[in-house]
Amino acid sequence: MPSAVPPYVSVPVASSIGLNPGYFAGHMLGVQYDPFQTKGDPNAAKFKVQNLALAEGLSVDRLDDRQDLLRRLDQIPRQVERGGQFDALDRFDQQAVSFVSGERARNAFDLTREDDATRDQYGRQSWGQSTLLARRLVEAGASFVTVHFGGWDHHWNLQSGMENYLPKVDAAVAGLLTDLDQRGILDTTLVILCGEFSRTPRMNDGGNGGPPLSKGTPGRDHWGNSMFCLLAGGGVRGGQIVGSTNSRGEVPATRPVRPDNLHATIYRCLGIDPTLHILDHSGRPTPVLENPSAIDELL
Repeated sequence: MPSAVPPYVSVPVASSIGLNPGYFAGHMLGVQYDPFQTKGDPNAAKFKVQNLALAEGLSVDRLDDRQDLLRRLDQIPRQVERGGQFDALDRFDQQAVSFVSGERARNAFDLTREDDATRDQYGRQSWGQSTLLARRLVEAGASFVTVHFGGWDHHWNLQSGMENYLPKVDAAVAGLLTDLDQRGILDTTLVILCGEFSRTPRMNDGGNGGPPLSKGTPGRDHWGNSMFCLLAGGGVRGGQIVGSTNSRGEVPATRPVRPDNLHATIYRCLGIDPTLHILDHSGRPTPVLENPSAIDELL
């Protein structure tokens, strides 16, 4: 039975520095690999996923007629198109029709089908309910789900920001791992908690990047020399810490790991060859990773 949901979903959005879908996109793989975005707040009482129902007044029969007309009109430009764009649009089109004309996708996105105890376990806030939705989507057949925890740029007011954010993340991540384990699917579901970089070991005076008239209390700025990433389930050997920093958390002291090492590890867990080459838009073979060395301690 085909998946009831898109293979790649971003909850609630796929956005990076004002770009959409930004670094969540399929890039050289093509737009057909961009994520489906739920939009909205999964914790809202009237949470509704965008574009998941037929427009008012549009029946399934009328939708089928429109699809038939579209296929006929597409035949003319398709005969001269060689870049694969129509194939990508076809997949999107077929996927969209199956979503809006059936119940399976709507059921997968419906958090009201969860009992109150489970929803409470994840935390009754946007990040917690987004993470619960991710679990439902994986069970419904999604291969990849990104839950976007945004807003960590605490150049000022760091303490109040962490007091607000950390309990939410703790509840969401702990709730997910516990739930996956109890359902017997943690070993086949890889969970990754990671950002794009870290924060400076030293606190600033609260003014860097802040409004000039309201500097606020001290915060931390961007730092790319050291950071952490948490992996659990999905073939990863847990219960360990790989690598360390110096005493100030500035730079790696032992076992430095780079992003491509993390990616190679993820590929290995997913059964993807990290030495694989793919064809870019011009037909040129391109390695998926420049350095395909995985973090062997985790495997």
